[in-house]
Amino acid sequence: MTTLKEILSTKTDQQLRYYLDHVDKHTSDGVRAALAELKNRNAELPEGIDELIEEKIRLKESINYDSLRGWKRNVVKDIDAPEYYSQTAIYVFSILFSVLFGSVMLAINLKNAGKRWGTPIFFGLLFTFGQINLMEFVPHPSMGISLIINALGVIIMYQFFWNRSLGKDTKYRAKPIWIPLIIGILLIVPLAYFAGKG
Repeated sequence: MTTLKEILSTKTDQQLRYYLDHVDKHTSDGVRAALAELKNRNAELPEGIDELIEEKIRLKESINYDSLRGWKRNVVKDIDAPEYYSQTAIYVFSILFSVLFGSVMLAINLKNAGKRWGTPIFFGLLFTFGQINLMEFVPHPSMGISLIINALGVIIMYQFFWNRSLGKDTKYRAKPIWIPLIIGILLIVPLAYFAGKG
């Protein structure tokens, strides 16, 4: 897997300076790495550049924290940031389809990050199987109960897999959701059809 340092080493001095001039458009790690690469090349830099860049980063992060609370605060547009299915997307797909569906999306993120990815799928299987069996004992099962249980499953997944493996504060680009959406529709339409026929 190509590291950020390797990516930046292929860029021109002008491209690297763009990071320093537009701190708000890049991850903090990307800006710091661009500065380190310029220093490594002995590029001419203004005096006190380290303090200036750190101040810009602190300002940007405080603004981002205040304006983008919750799961969206870590989603950036920086092309050097890794691309993952967002926490919001995984949550919505887990609620609409199943925790197993969301666990597969999370596993894809982990695989792309070079982390162990089988455990979330195993969790999704166990959780979904347990949920199906649990609903057998609920006197009046409803869609509302299923949604609450699915939401609980997602929160458990985030605590054990996203936060620990990907990192709670990791910045990333949101991966397009068209493929899981199409797969979800292809799965749910036949099930709804046969349920209606039954």
